[in-house]
Amino acid sequence: MPVPIQELDLNLLKVFDMLMEERSVSRAAQRLGITQSSTSNALDRLRRALDDRVLERSGNAMVPTRTAVELWPHVQLALAQIVTGLNSVGEFDAAALRQTVSIGMDEYSLAVLGPAIEARLRAAAPRIRLVFLPATPHEDEQALFSGKLDLLVGPAWRPIPGLERSVLLHETFVAVVDADHPLVGTRGTRTVRIEDYVRYAHILVSRRGYVTGNVDAGLRRLGMRRTIAMTTPYYASAPRFLRGTDRILNLGRRLARELTEEVGLRTFEIPVNVPGFDICLFWHPRNARAKPHQWLRSEIEAVAADVYVQT
Repeated sequence: MPVPIQELDLNLLKVFDMLMEERSVSRAAQRLGITQSSTSNALDRLRRALDDRVLERSGNAMVPTRTAVELWPHVQLALAQIVTGLNSVGEFDAAALRQTVSIGMDEYSLAVLGPAIEARLRAAAPRIRLVFLPATPHEDEQALFSGKLDLLVGPAWRPIPGLERSVLLHETFVAVVDADHPLVGTRGTRTVRIEDYVRYAHILVSRRGYVTGNVDAGLRRLGMRRTIAMTTPYYASAPRFLRGTDRILNLGRRLARELTEEVGLRTFEIPVNVPGFDICLFWHPRNARAKPHQWLRSEIEAVAADVYVQT
């Protein structure tokens, strides 16, 4: 049976967390700043305390037991809350910050904001480990509640109960076509009539293969419809399907500007009213006053402000 909590050395949980992350006694020891023998000794003590092998060697790696896998999320959350509490009352120095920061982002937000966020955080806090994970608001918000994510960035149309948020960007749509498309011609972008816009087949970005979007709702109000020739789940690759075709792709303006420069495409204004969308930053209230978390949010908001200026 596991020992009572009052008899457990809580320092062992920090060693356990690092072992689970690194799956190596030597690497865990190096990151903890202690000797390899001390780390091995701590693992032995943890095994006795939990009455479980915790991690077993398999070749060159350490493989966790089922008990360890089930325990780890709880230990991570507890350690994060301790760090939050300590940092909220202590002095904060970004350059000395040494922790893993997990940010959930959808593909579009990661493409538009991710590189600038990474560059800014790397310059200010070179010792943090930044982890981007695939996630979207309204679908993966539970990862904020559980502590798996520190922050969540993505398109949102409404608040999420129990979470705090700030609006980073408001994005609008633009149509993207091949450089030789008849609707733009050799002289470049021109005003496109809606009748011509629906005359050509379209490409739609859809993670689930749906063949309707915001544009279709606007067209229906006008008694018109378009033809979706294909769908693709990824924004970044979608413009490449336009080359050498007369198809049309609707894309967020900021990503369209970057990708069209890379791929050699052209854009024009969509001749139908299509609502834009907000890219928002979400976080759990338990982290609202923690100084590292406040700093992290302010850095991301500053990146978004720079994007606004550059637009």
